[in-house]
Amino acid sequence: MAIDPIAFPLPDAPRTRLRSPEWARLLLTNPKSCFGIVVFGGIVLAALLAPVIAQNPPDEIVALPGLSPSREYWFGTTDQGYDVFAQVIWGARISLAVGAAAAVISTAIAATLGMVSAFVGGWVDDAINTVINIFIVIPALPLLIVVYSFLPTRGPVPMVLILGLTTWAVEARILRSQALSLRNRDFVQAAKVSGEGTWRIVFGEIMPNMVSRIAAGFLLVFYLSIIFAAGLEFLGFGDVNKITWGTTLYWAQNNSSVLQGAWWHFVFPGVALALSVAALVFINYGVDELANPRLRRRRKAAR
Repeated sequence: MAIDPIAFPLPDAPRTRLRSPEWARLLLTNPKSCFGIVVFGGIVLAALLAPVIAQNPPDEIVALPGLSPSREYWFGTTDQGYDVFAQVIWGARISLAVGAAAAVISTAIAATLGMVSAFVGGWVDDAINTVINIFIVIPALPLLIVVYSFLPTRGPVPMVLILGLTTWAVEARILRSQALSLRNRDFVQAAKVSGEGTWRIVFGEIMPNMVSRIAAGFLLVFYLSIIFAAGLEFLGFGDVNKITWGTTLYWAQNNSSVLQGAWWHFVFPGVALALSVAALVFINYGVDELANPRLRRRRKAAR
């Protein structure tokens, strides 16, 4: 008996379920990194929506000086009549941008020097190690103060360059040790035998196996750069005409806000700074699980 194929439709093919990347699942299932992502994402979103959230301009007098927090001025006003809430929201833009840009420069230098030093060896390794040791021994903040005091111009761009060029040494040492453990692996030796060049092996074979460690180093330098930039600006080494968290703290200290009882001028930018740094630290906990499978096994055993 002939069977009409139209009368008996074929069953639907099983649908493949889209799965999120493993690194995303590890970050989102870790309570610490999930908390950090939510907090830091909220801060970044507030900075991007500053024209909408902060109705008052941060660099114009909008009310009487020294007003305490109220329904109209959530974070109060400064001794000059500026809106502290607007300064905190707008200041997040430059503060976060400086930290991110400095972290990109520092991580690029650390990854390049660390991996090249481990793979090439010889006098190249000795020379890079000498430079790394010099930068590690010198304290970071005093070095930044000395270098920045000799600059003819001040602003976000010099701040980014100084932070990026002086905060790479510790991460370069860590990445060098990681690359040394990968240098004699089979896939690296196979790349050497096949005639691959040094840069191709370093960035095509070794670097993909160190992405999680590089990401952890990026987050480390990110929040350190935010702290160092705010510290330099608080000490008066930044451009005080720019609205950042550090310059807001500088004017609060310069106006003796705490002694006058105007605690809001000092507390709110400090809380924003602390929350950003804490959020990046919590995100780093999740990135540590990507780099160290033992931490994942410990969390599963605890559950």
